[in-house]
Amino acid sequence: MDKKILIKNARAIVSCDGEDRVYRDADMLIEGPKILAIGRDLMNGGDPASGGDWKQEEVQIIQAEGKFVYPGLINTHHHFFQTFVRNLITIDYPNMMVMDWIDKIYRIFQNIDSDVIYYSTLTSFADLIKHGCTCAFDHQYCYTGKTGKSPVDRQMEAAERLGIRYHAGRGTNTLPRSEGSSIPDNMPETTDEFLKDCDRLIGLYHDSRPFSMRQIVMAPCQPINCRRDTFAETVAMARDKGVRMHTHLGEGENEGMIARWGKRTMD
Repeated sequence: MDKKILIKNARAIVSCDGEDRVYRDADMLIEGPKILAIGRDLMNGGDPASGGDWKQEEVQIIQAEGKFVYPGLINTHHHFFQTFVRNLITIDYPNMMVMDWIDKIYRIFQNIDSDVIYYSTLTSFADLIKHGCTCAFDHQYCYTGKTGKSPVDRQMEAAERLGIRYHAGRGTNTLPRSEGSSIPDNMPETTDEFLKDCDRLIGLYHDSRPFSMRQIVMAPCQPINCRRDTFAETVAMARDKGVRMHTHLGEGENEGMIARWGKRTMD
């Protein structure tokens, strides 16, 4: 059984529970990942919701006078692998449209290896944790000849090392540059490759239980760089496996979308 922790005499505890309640000059009693009670003077039974059946010597007390307690922040979209390449001075990003940047940056992405994935993920996690994030989602679509199928595995390794809750978006690009995408021809996967690796990752890592620390999300990169069947098969498999989905709906590629599909991504 996890030892209980009592955060005591916080100036304010913000619930973010739908009612956005703020408890002032209050305590919070925690056991493992679960909040047992919030209220005043819990150590002395001042709140009947405190559980009652616990002894002072069984509790680690954290004095929180003058402190604010709030839920950890949630990061809903990121590309950790770009941490080491996003601001290269050789690519004039501030003066480029997104699709122009993507066209040039993918030629650098194709050189990324497994260690870049691992250390850029560690760097991103550390920065997020530093600023109060406790649950992160990353849209990982960089699969190269040097990474193989390892990126999400390396990210899970980094997440476990730092103890952050991680939802991994297993991305993909399935349309090669020779057929109109911005992806170098040595980077795309087939839809079958993508689905097979999603199945592997879901079996290894996905945990849908309450308080789980890791989940897998199926996340084709975007319509401009993936085949139609990639999205159709993703929907079918995600429903079958009970996992979530994610993608880019639009990144400034509307002209390309009109040429390929006859409509804009947001229509």
